[in-house]
Amino acid sequence: MIKLMRRVGVVLVAAAVAVGVAAVPASAHVVTTPNTADTMFFHTAFRVGHGCAGSPTTAVRVQIPEGVYLVDPEPVPGWTIEVTRAHGEGQGYGRVTEVAWVGGPLPDHAVQLYGLRFLIGHQAPEVLWFPTVQECEVGETRWEQIPPSVAEWHNVPNPAPYVINAAW
Repeated sequence: MIKLMRRVGVVLVAAAVAVGVAAVPASAHVVTTPNTADTMFFHTAFRVGHGCAGSPTTAVRVQIPEGVYLVDPEPVPGWTIEVTRAHGEGQGYGRVTEVAWVGGPLPDHAVQLYGLRFLIGHQAPEVLWFPTVQECEVGETRWEQIPPSVAEWHNVPNPAPYVINAAW
């Protein structure tokens, strides 16, 4: 009887995991993980888990919001990092306004994390929106829509990834 109960338990756990894994593609968004910054120096990753209507991903371009500084993208094997700066702003070459990972390609339904470290300034908003363009061999998906609130994020078709600023 105990062996039967254990087997049933194992089957139920496996079924729950399978349902959870099957539900992941339904979200089909570019998301940040983690998405809540509780320190001013923060590290997150942009999770891409699908292509554009079946086409492999060849670039991920992330816009950097105001209030984010000292941006440091992490290398990904097989991808080149491109950094765009706003000339004339800030010190040196200006504030980073976009980071792009170009290369791959990342096959449709494959998952890749694109890491980013940065400093959250004192004047940064409560929610940091990172509009993102996912370029593919055929087409692109623009994850740029900013909903009225984080709670309404799932209500827009192509929501921008975000980080909740709990650092300040």
